[in-house]
Amino acid sequence: MGIDASGNKMMLDFEEGSSENSTVVSELINRLKKRGVNSSTKRRLLVVRDGSPAIKKAVSKHWPEAVQQECLIHMQRHTRDKLRTRDRAEFDSYCTRLRDAQGKAAGDEAFMDLLDYLSERNAAAAIALRARKEDLTALHSLDVPSTLNVTFLSTNCIENAFRNWREATGNVKRWSLKRDMVSRWSASGMLWAESGFNKIRHAKDLGALASALSASVTSPSLRSENSTPADNAELKPCTTPNK
Repeated sequence: MGIDASGNKMMLDFEEGSSENSTVVSELINRLKKRGVNSSTKRRLLVVRDGSPAIKKAVSKHWPEAVQQECLIHMQRHTRDKLRTRDRAEFDSYCTRLRDAQGKAAGDEAFMDLLDYLSERNAAAAIALRARKEDLTALHSLDVPSTLNVTFLSTNCIENAFRNWREATGNVKRWSLKRDMVSRWSASGMLWAESGFNKIRHAKDLGALASALSASVTSPSLRSENSTPADNAELKPCTTPNK
C-alpha cells in the first residue's frame, strides 16, 4: 500500500508466498522499483512495517536511504505478553504516551520511560527493545506533527485492507494452484478493498512530512542520481507482502 502527498491510499502490488521471507519481499520490492517507487533525488521513502527481519533486511538492501518505522502496535502486543498480567495496563499507558508523543525529544523521552518501566519487570525484553529504538522512533525523529502518528506509527492501514480482502474472497472455496487463480482473486480483492479507501486523517499535515523526508536526505550518492519516475510519484509506501 502507498500513500501519496495528498493523503490518498492505494494498493501498489502484492507477492504470493508461503511465508514472509526475504526472497518474497525482495521480489515485491523489485517490481515496485521498476514502477518508480524508489528513493529519489528529492525525497527519501518512509516505509512503515512490522517487526519482520525479512522485511527490514529487504528494505535496507533495496532502499538503503529509506526511513523505516516499525509498527508500535505490534511491539506493544508482543512485549506485553512477556509481562505479568498486573503490569500490562500500566505498560499500555506508556505505549500510548509513545504513540502520542510529537517530535524527537518527546519521542525519546517517552521511549526511555517505557524502557525504564520494562527493565524493572523483564530485563531481557527491555534489552531487545532498546536494540530496536531507532526503528521504533523513526517517525518521531523526523519532528513531524503528532497528528500523523495514527497513520504512520502502525501498520493498521494495510491490515485493514487485508481484512477487507479476506471478506471479498471469503466465499471462494476452491483455489486452483495450477492456474493463476490465486493472483487473480488477490488482485480483484485488493482493488475491491481500495475502492472503499478514504484519505488518511490530517492529510493537510503531510507537507511537513514531505519536507522532513527531503531534509533528511544526506547521502551524496543519492543526490547525484539521475531523476527517476519516483521524483514525481511522491509515494510513501507502507509495504507488506501478501502471505
